[in-house]
Amino acid sequence: MSSNQPPSITKFGFNPKSKWEEFIQIPDLTLFDIYREPRTETADPSERVQLPLNMLSSEFHCAVCLGYIKNARCVKECLHRFCDECIDRCIRIGKKECPTCRVHIPSKRSVRPDPAFDKLLQSIYGDVEKVEKYEEEKTLRLNKEKNMNNFTDQSRKLGIRQQSKQRKKHVNVPSSETPSLPYSPSRVLGLEESPLIEFVLRRYPQESKVDRLIKEHIRTSREITVEALKIFLAKKLSFSPPSHLQILTVVDENYIVLPDDITLALIRRDICDDPTKEVVLHYRILPLKR
Repeated sequence: MSSNQPPSITKFGFNPKSKWEEFIQIPDLTLFDIYREPRTETADPSERVQLPLNMLSSEFHCAVCLGYIKNARCVKECLHRFCDECIDRCIRIGKKECPTCRVHIPSKRSVRPDPAFDKLLQSIYGDVEKVEKYEEEKTLRLNKEKNMNNFTDQSRKLGIRQQSKQRKKHVNVPSSETPSLPYSPSRVLGLEESPLIEFVLRRYPQESKVDRLIKEHIRTSREITVEALKIFLAKKLSFSPPSHLQILTVVDENYIVLPDDITLALIRRDICDDPTKEVVLHYRILPLKR
C-alpha cells in the first residue's frame, strides 16, 4: 500500500459505521457524528410542546383489534404494546409472534403488564369507552352524509342495471311456439304492462306559492320517473316550467331531493323500503339561491 495515504486508511480502512467511503478519525463515529451541530437546549424548562392527538393516536391503538389499548401489556423483546386479551389470544392460538414486527414470543412470560402506559392513556383521553362511542357515532354520521351525496350515482347505476335485465327478458319467441293470446295493444307493440304503484304526492310543509292537489293519493306505473312526475304536477298546478319544481322525500327525518332520472320503483326499493308504510313524496318550487 502506498506510503502517501493517510494513516487512518492504511491502518483501519474505510469507516464501517458509515454508508459512505470516509476516513476513520474517531473509532465508532462517523464524520456526521463528529461535525454535526448539537441540538440547542430549551432555555425555558417550563416550556411545553403541543402536538395534535391525531399524530399520537396510532401509538395508543392496538394492532390486533384496532381499538384503544385496554390493560396494556408490552412484549419484552420488541417493546410493542397490545391489549391484554389480544396478545394472550395471539400467543395461545396464533403463531406465538408479535403481531407488529413478527418477533418470536416463546410464552406469556415474555410479555409484561404496562400500568404506566394505562395511566398515560387515561390522562390524555379520559374515559376510553366514551371516546370510542363518540368516534363510532362520528363515523356513522360521515358515512351517512357520504351515502346521501352519492345517492344520485347509485340510483342511476341501479336504474341502468334494471333496464338491462328487462331487455334480456324481452326475447322474441318463434311464431310456432307462441300461444294464441287475446288482443292487447301492449303486446302488439312488443311491450309488457308495468305493475302499478300507489303513493302520496303532497305539498311541502313550508311551500305556499303553489296549491295543494285535490287528490293526493296517486296510482300509476312503477317506471314513471321524477321528471315525468314534475310534468304531471306542472299541468295540475298550472305552473311553468316543470324544471323549477322539486320532488322530495323524507329519510331519517331529513328531506332529500330526488334526481329526475330515478323511477318510482327505485324509490320504493331503495329509499322508502318499509313495506308497512306508504310512499310519501313532497313537491315544492325550486328555492332561489341567495
